[in-house]
Amino acid sequence: MGHIIPFFRLIRLPNLLIIILTQSLIRWSLMSPLLEAKGLSLQMSNSLFFLMMLATIMVTAGGYVINDYFDRKIDTINEPDDVIVGRSISLRHTMMIHLVLSTLGVILGFYIAYKIHFIYLGILFLLGSGILWFYSTTYKRQVFIGNLIIAIMTGMIPMLVLLFELPLLYSHLSKVLIEANLSLSYVVIWVGGFSGFAFILTLAREIIKDAEDIKGDTSYGRRTLPAVVGFGISKAIVITLFALTSITLFLIYLLYLPDRFTLVYIILLLILPLMAAIVLMLKASTDKAFHRISILTKCIMIAGLLYALLANYLIHHLK
Repeated sequence: MGHIIPFFRLIRLPNLLIIILTQSLIRWSLMSPLLEAKGLSLQMSNSLFFLMMLATIMVTAGGYVINDYFDRKIDTINEPDDVIVGRSISLRHTMMIHLVLSTLGVILGFYIAYKIHFIYLGILFLLGSGILWFYSTTYKRQVFIGNLIIAIMTGMIPMLVLLFELPLLYSHLSKVLIEANLSLSYVVIWVGGFSGFAFILTLAREIIKDAEDIKGDTSYGRRTLPAVVGFGISKAIVITLFALTSITLFLIYLLYLPDRFTLVYIILLLILPLMAAIVLMLKASTDKAFHRISILTKCIMIAGLLYALLANYLIHHLK
Protein backbone atom coordinates (compact mmCIF):
# COMPACT_ATOMS: atom_id res chain seq x y z
CA MET A 1 0.00 0.00 0.00
CA GLY A 2 2.96 2.29 0.71
CA HIS A 3 3.95 2.30 -2.97
CA ILE A 4 0.48 3.03 -4.36
CA ILE A 5 0.51 6.79 -3.83
CA PRO A 6 4.07 7.25 -5.19
CA PHE A 7 3.08 5.13 -8.20
CA PHE A 8 0.04 7.31 -8.92
CA ARG A 9 2.23 10.40 -8.58
CA LEU A 10 4.82 8.85 -10.89
CA ILE A 11 2.28 8.20 -13.67
CA ARG A 12 0.57 11.60 -13.11
CA LEU A 13 -2.88 10.16 -12.37
CA PRO A 14 -4.70 13.55 -12.57
CA ASN A 15 -3.27 14.13 -16.07
CA LEU A 16 -4.35 10.64 -17.16
CA LEU A 17 -7.88 11.38 -15.90
CA ILE A 18 -7.86 14.57 -18.00
CA ILE A 19 -6.92 12.46 -21.05
CA ILE A 20 -9.88 10.17 -20.37
CA LEU A 21 -12.14 13.20 -20.00
CA THR A 22 -10.77 14.74 -23.20
CA GLN A 23 -11.29 11.71 -25.39
CA SER A 24 -14.70 10.95 -23.85
CA LEU A 25 -15.96 14.49 -24.49
CA ILE A 26 -14.60 14.52 -28.04
CA ARG A 27 -16.39 11.26 -28.80
CA TRP A 28 -19.73 11.67 -27.03
CA SER A 29 -20.21 15.40 -26.59
CA LEU A 30 -18.80 16.49 -29.94
CA MET A 31 -18.47 13.84 -32.65
CA SER A 32 -21.60 11.87 -31.79
CA PRO A 33 -24.04 14.84 -31.90
CA LEU A 34 -22.29 16.28 -34.97
CA LEU A 35 -22.84 13.00 -36.81
CA GLU A 36 -26.37 12.55 -35.50
CA ALA A 37 -27.26 16.02 -36.82
CA LYS A 38 -26.58 14.61 -40.32
CA GLY A 39 -28.37 11.32 -39.69
CA LEU A 40 -25.10 9.43 -39.11
CA SER A 41 -23.64 7.63 -36.09
CA LEU A 42 -20.35 6.54 -34.57
CA GLN A 43 -19.02 3.29 -36.00
CA MET A 44 -16.35 2.31 -33.49
CA SER A 45 -17.74 0.18 -30.66
CA ASN A 46 -17.67 1.54 -27.12
CA SER A 47 -15.54 -1.39 -25.95
CA LEU A 48 -12.84 -0.68 -28.55
CA PHE A 49 -12.99 3.01 -27.71
CA PHE A 50 -12.39 2.24 -24.04
CA LEU A 51 -9.41 0.09 -25.05
CA MET A 52 -8.11 2.97 -27.19
CA MET A 53 -8.30 5.29 -24.18
CA LEU A 54 -6.50 2.67 -22.10
CA ALA A 55 -3.74 2.38 -24.72
CA THR A 56 -3.43 6.17 -24.81
CA ILE A 57 -3.04 6.55 -21.05
CA MET A 58 -0.62 3.61 -20.87
CA VAL A 59 1.72 5.11 -23.46
CA THR A 60 1.37 8.53 -21.83
CA ALA A 61 2.02 7.15 -18.36
CA GLY A 62 5.07 5.30 -19.69
CA GLY A 63 6.32 8.63 -21.03
CA TYR A 64 5.88 10.31 -17.64
CA VAL A 65 7.76 7.49 -15.92
CA ILE A 66 10.78 7.53 -18.24
CA ASN A 67 10.88 11.32 -18.07
CA ASP A 68 11.13 11.20 -14.27
CA TYR A 69 13.76 8.46 -14.54
CA PHE A 70 16.10 10.62 -16.61
CA ASP A 71 15.19 13.86 -14.79
CA ARG A 72 15.76 12.58 -11.26
CA LYS A 73 18.96 14.64 -10.70
CA ILE A 74 17.46 17.86 -12.05
CA ASP A 75 14.28 17.29 -10.03
CA THR A 76 16.31 17.16 -6.81
CA ILE A 77 17.05 20.85 -7.48
CA ASN A 78 13.75 22.01 -8.98
CA GLU A 79 11.36 19.93 -6.83
CA PRO A 80 13.37 18.25 -4.05
CA ASP A 81 10.28 17.29 -2.03
CA ASP A 82 8.52 15.67 -5.00
CA VAL A 83 11.24 13.31 -6.20
CA ILE A 84 9.96 9.74 -6.41
CA VAL A 85 12.48 7.89 -8.58
CA GLY A 86 15.34 6.53 -6.51
CA ARG A 87 13.49 7.26 -3.28
CA SER A 88 9.95 5.91 -3.05
CA ILE A 89 10.44 3.72 -6.14
CA SER A 90 13.82 2.25 -7.09
CA LEU A 91 15.52 2.93 -10.42
CA ARG A 92 15.09 -0.69 -11.49
CA HIS A 93 11.39 -0.73 -10.69
CA THR A 94 10.89 2.62 -12.41
CA MET A 95 12.39 1.32 -15.64
CA MET A 96 10.31 -1.85 -15.33
CA ILE A 97 7.12 0.18 -14.89
CA HIS A 98 7.98 2.21 -17.99
CA LEU A 99 8.64 -0.88 -20.11
CA VAL A 100 5.45 -2.62 -18.98
CA LEU A 101 3.20 0.41 -19.52
CA SER A 102 4.70 1.39 -22.89
CA THR A 103 4.79 -2.17 -24.24
CA LEU A 104 1.21 -2.93 -23.20
CA GLY A 105 0.05 0.40 -24.61
CA VAL A 106 1.65 -0.26 -28.01
CA ILE A 107 0.36 -3.87 -28.15
CA LEU A 108 -3.13 -2.71 -27.22
CA GLY A 109 -2.94 0.04 -29.85
CA PHE A 110 -2.09 -2.47 -32.58
CA TYR A 111 -4.84 -4.81 -31.33
CA ILE A 112 -7.46 -2.08 -31.65
CA ALA A 113 -6.13 -1.12 -35.10
CA TYR A 114 -6.33 -4.79 -36.12
CA LYS A 115 -9.88 -5.15 -34.82
CA ILE A 116 -11.11 -2.20 -36.89
CA HIS A 117 -9.15 -3.49 -39.94
CA PHE A 118 -6.83 -0.49 -40.15
CA ILE A 119 -3.66 -2.01 -38.71
CA TYR A 120 -1.51 0.94 -39.78
CA LEU A 121 -3.15 3.08 -37.07
CA GLY A 122 -1.27 1.04 -34.47
CA ILE A 123 1.90 2.80 -35.61
CA LEU A 124 0.61 5.95 -33.88
CA PHE A 125 1.09 4.32 -30.47
CA LEU A 126 4.50 2.92 -31.41
CA LEU A 127 5.60 6.35 -32.62
CA GLY A 128 4.17 8.01 -29.53
CA SER A 129 6.06 5.69 -27.20
CA GLY A 130 9.29 6.10 -29.17
CA ILE A 131 9.00 9.88 -29.34
CA LEU A 132 8.40 10.12 -25.58
CA TRP A 133 11.52 8.01 -24.96
CA PHE A 134 13.70 10.18 -27.20
CA TYR A 135 12.09 13.31 -25.77
CA SER A 136 13.27 12.31 -22.29
CA THR A 137 16.75 11.29 -23.43
CA THR A 138 17.50 13.83 -26.16
CA TYR A 139 14.88 16.25 -27.47
CA LYS A 140 14.05 18.04 -24.21
CA ARG A 141 17.69 19.13 -24.03
CA GLN A 142 17.38 20.93 -27.38
CA VAL A 143 16.11 24.49 -27.54
CA PHE A 144 12.34 24.62 -28.17
CA ILE A 145 12.24 21.12 -29.79
CA GLY A 146 11.12 19.45 -26.58
CA ASN A 147 8.38 22.05 -26.04
CA LEU A 148 7.13 21.54 -29.57
CA ILE A 149 7.06 17.75 -29.25
CA ILE A 150 4.99 17.80 -26.05
CA ALA A 151 2.59 20.35 -27.59
CA ILE A 152 2.12 18.14 -30.67
CA MET A 153 1.60 15.03 -28.52
CA THR A 154 -1.02 16.85 -26.43
CA GLY A 155 -2.78 18.09 -29.54
CA MET A 156 -2.89 14.50 -30.80
CA ILE A 157 -4.93 13.27 -27.81
CA PRO A 158 -8.30 14.57 -29.13
CA MET A 159 -7.22 13.81 -32.70
CA LEU A 160 -6.75 10.11 -31.90
CA VAL A 161 -10.50 9.79 -31.39
CA LEU A 162 -11.06 11.19 -34.88
CA LEU A 163 -8.25 9.22 -36.52
CA PHE A 164 -9.67 5.90 -35.32
CA GLU A 165 -13.28 6.82 -36.11
CA LEU A 166 -12.90 8.48 -39.52
CA PRO A 167 -11.71 5.42 -41.53
CA LEU A 168 -14.64 3.42 -40.13
CA LEU A 169 -17.11 6.14 -41.07
CA TYR A 170 -15.85 6.31 -44.64
CA SER A 171 -15.65 2.51 -44.87
CA HIS A 172 -19.07 1.66 -43.42
CA LEU A 173 -21.05 4.69 -44.59
CA SER A 174 -19.45 5.39 -47.97
CA LYS A 175 -22.65 4.71 -49.89
CA VAL A 176 -24.72 6.94 -47.60
CA LEU A 177 -22.17 9.75 -47.80
CA ILE A 178 -22.05 9.60 -51.59
CA GLU A 179 -25.83 9.39 -52.05
CA ALA A 180 -26.50 12.27 -49.65
CA ASN A 181 -23.48 14.23 -50.94
CA LEU A 182 -22.21 14.55 -47.39
CA SER A 183 -18.69 15.46 -46.29
CA LEU A 184 -17.20 14.79 -42.88
CA SER A 185 -14.92 17.80 -43.08
CA TYR A 186 -17.05 19.67 -40.53
CA VAL A 187 -16.26 16.98 -37.93
CA VAL A 188 -12.56 17.28 -38.73
CA ILE A 189 -12.72 21.07 -38.31
CA TRP A 190 -14.45 20.81 -34.93
CA VAL A 191 -12.01 18.26 -33.52
CA GLY A 192 -9.11 20.12 -35.12
CA GLY A 193 -10.18 23.26 -33.27
CA PHE A 194 -9.90 21.51 -29.91
CA SER A 195 -6.56 19.98 -30.90
CA GLY A 196 -5.20 23.35 -32.03
CA PHE A 197 -6.30 24.97 -28.77
CA ALA A 198 -4.56 22.21 -26.77
CA PHE A 199 -1.43 22.51 -28.92
CA ILE A 200 -0.99 26.29 -28.52
CA LEU A 201 -1.66 26.42 -24.79
CA THR A 202 0.53 23.38 -24.11
CA LEU A 203 3.35 25.04 -26.04
CA ALA A 204 2.95 28.16 -23.90
CA ARG A 205 2.74 26.11 -20.70
CA GLU A 206 5.88 24.12 -21.51
CA ILE A 207 7.84 27.36 -21.90
CA ILE A 208 6.40 28.62 -18.60
CA LYS A 209 7.42 25.38 -16.87
CA ASP A 210 10.94 25.76 -18.28
CA ALA A 211 11.08 29.26 -16.81
CA GLU A 212 9.92 27.82 -13.48
CA ASP A 213 12.62 25.10 -13.58
CA ILE A 214 15.47 27.23 -14.92
CA LYS A 215 17.61 26.77 -11.81
CA GLY A 216 17.89 23.01 -12.14
CA ASP A 217 18.04 23.08 -15.93
CA THR A 218 20.98 25.47 -16.05
CA SER A 219 22.78 23.51 -13.33
CA TYR A 220 22.87 20.48 -15.61
CA GLY A 221 23.46 22.40 -18.84
CA ARG A 222 19.99 21.87 -20.29
CA ARG A 223 19.37 24.27 -23.17
CA THR A 224 15.75 25.26 -22.57
CA LEU A 225 14.33 28.38 -24.19
CA PRO A 226 14.49 30.58 -21.05
CA ALA A 227 18.05 29.36 -20.36
CA VAL A 228 19.21 30.24 -23.89
CA VAL A 229 17.30 33.43 -24.80
CA GLY A 230 16.42 34.66 -21.31
CA PHE A 231 13.19 35.44 -19.49
CA GLY A 232 12.36 38.51 -21.60
CA ILE A 233 12.06 36.78 -24.98
CA SER A 234 10.50 33.66 -23.44
CA LYS A 235 7.82 35.77 -21.74
CA ALA A 236 7.19 37.66 -24.99
CA ILE A 237 6.63 34.35 -26.83
CA VAL A 238 4.19 33.10 -24.19
CA ILE A 239 2.30 36.40 -24.13
CA THR A 240 2.07 36.32 -27.94
CA LEU A 241 0.65 32.79 -27.82
CA PHE A 242 -1.93 33.85 -25.20
CA ALA A 243 -2.90 36.93 -27.23
CA LEU A 244 -3.20 34.98 -30.50
CA THR A 245 -5.37 32.38 -28.75
CA SER A 246 -7.68 35.10 -27.41
CA ILE A 247 -7.99 36.79 -30.83
CA THR A 248 -8.59 33.46 -32.58
CA LEU A 249 -11.30 32.47 -30.12
CA PHE A 250 -13.13 35.76 -30.64
CA LEU A 251 -12.84 35.46 -34.44
CA ILE A 252 -14.24 31.93 -34.29
CA TYR A 253 -17.18 33.28 -32.32
CA LEU A 254 -17.80 36.10 -34.81
CA LEU A 255 -17.45 33.95 -37.94
CA TYR A 256 -18.80 30.54 -36.98
CA LEU A 257 -20.50 30.43 -33.56
CA PRO A 258 -22.39 33.72 -33.12
CA ASP A 259 -24.60 32.71 -30.20
CA ARG A 260 -24.76 34.42 -26.82
CA PHE A 261 -23.91 31.23 -24.90
CA THR A 262 -20.61 30.87 -26.74
CA LEU A 263 -19.84 34.56 -26.31
CA VAL A 264 -20.37 34.44 -22.54
CA TYR A 265 -18.41 31.19 -22.25
CA ILE A 266 -15.32 32.26 -24.18
CA ILE A 267 -15.18 35.71 -22.55
CA LEU A 268 -15.64 34.57 -18.93
CA LEU A 269 -13.83 31.23 -18.99
CA LEU A 270 -11.22 31.67 -21.73
CA ILE A 271 -10.42 35.21 -22.84
CA LEU A 272 -10.51 36.93 -19.43
CA PRO A 273 -8.35 34.21 -17.81
CA LEU A 274 -5.94 34.49 -20.75
CA MET A 275 -5.75 38.25 -20.22
CA ALA A 276 -5.08 37.62 -16.53
CA ALA A 277 -2.31 35.18 -17.50
CA ILE A 278 -0.76 37.86 -19.72
CA VAL A 279 -0.76 40.38 -16.85
CA LEU A 280 0.77 37.83 -14.48
CA MET A 281 3.35 36.88 -17.12
CA LEU A 282 4.45 40.48 -17.48
CA LYS A 283 5.09 40.68 -13.75
CA ALA A 284 6.53 37.17 -13.21
CA SER A 285 10.13 36.84 -12.08
CA THR A 286 10.17 33.95 -9.58
CA ASP A 287 9.59 30.21 -9.90
CA LYS A 288 6.48 30.52 -7.71
CA ALA A 289 5.03 33.20 -10.01
CA PHE A 290 5.65 31.04 -13.09
CA HIS A 291 4.14 28.05 -11.28
CA ARG A 292 0.91 30.00 -10.65
CA ILE A 293 0.70 30.94 -14.33
CA SER A 294 1.32 27.31 -15.30
CA ILE A 295 -1.62 26.19 -13.12
CA LEU A 296 -3.83 28.96 -14.53
CA THR A 297 -2.93 27.88 -18.09
CA LYS A 298 -3.88 24.30 -17.29
CA CYS A 299 -7.23 25.48 -15.91
CA ILE A 300 -7.85 27.45 -19.12
CA MET A 301 -7.08 24.32 -21.15
CA ILE A 302 -9.63 22.33 -19.13
CA ALA A 303 -12.19 25.12 -19.58
CA GLY A 304 -11.59 25.02 -23.33
CA LEU A 305 -12.13 21.27 -23.32
CA LEU A 306 -15.37 21.59 -21.36
CA TYR A 307 -16.77 23.79 -24.12
CA ALA A 308 -17.58 20.44 -25.76
CA LEU A 309 -20.47 20.15 -23.30
CA LEU A 310 -21.88 23.48 -24.46
CA ALA A 311 -21.24 22.51 -28.07
CA ASN A 312 -23.29 19.36 -27.49
CA TYR A 313 -26.19 21.48 -26.24
CA LEU A 314 -25.90 23.95 -29.12
CA ILE A 315 -25.77 21.22 -31.77
CA HIS A 316 -29.00 19.70 -30.48
CA HIS A 317 -30.64 23.06 -29.73
CA LEU A 318 -29.84 24.63 -33.12
CA LYS A 319 -30.99 21.69 -35.24
